Amino acid sequence: MLNLEFLTSQFLILAQEEGAKSSLQSLIIIPIMLVAMYFLVILPNKKEEKKRKEMIGNLQKGDTVVTSSGLHGKIVEFKDNNETVVLSVSANTNITFDTSAILKKKA
Repeated sequence: MLNLEFLTSQFLILAQEEGAKSSLQSLIIIPIMLVAMYFLVILPNKKEEKKRKEMIGNLQKGDTVVTSSGLHGKIVEFKDNNETVVLSVSANTNITFDTSAILKKKA
């Protein structure tokens, strides 16, 4: 009987130690995952957005652009302190967009 009680108590002690190790491992893994997420997701998105803003800042009249909705057009003029842009999509058709809707400049 004494042996069974001893084994049971040893088992409980080991289970508590494993639980403590598991908690410590969880506390270590979470910051590592956050750092990895920053370098794999957030940082590349920031670089891409910075590049896009620079491209939008360098746009001029006559540039051919593509909007986020897939519309291709040539810049005719800028309005509202460069907040909006007028695109010519055909001979007599001009459409006004927010400058932020421009996705890329065509070569």
